[in-house]
Amino acid sequence: MHRTNLYLTDEQERALDARARAEGVSRSALVRSIIDRELAMTPAIDVEMEKLFGELADVYHESTNGMFDADADLRIEK
Repeated sequence: MHRTNLYLTDEQERALDARARAEGVSRSALVRSIIDRELAMTPAIDVEMEKLFGELADVYHESTNGMFDADADLRIEK
């Protein structure tokens, strides 16, 4: 385990302390738990966003395919 220092606002410190007391854990244990939950969620969100953008790209590719071909200044060379 590594020691890390960070600055908290007064409100953050109060909220963390209240929650740690309610859960019966130390502030450090609570912070580690919150970080673990957040890090576990991020890849799932990234995968879902990538999937949605891929679907949008497929939809709009069909409707915009060749749209700029007639204008040499806007044409995209492949």
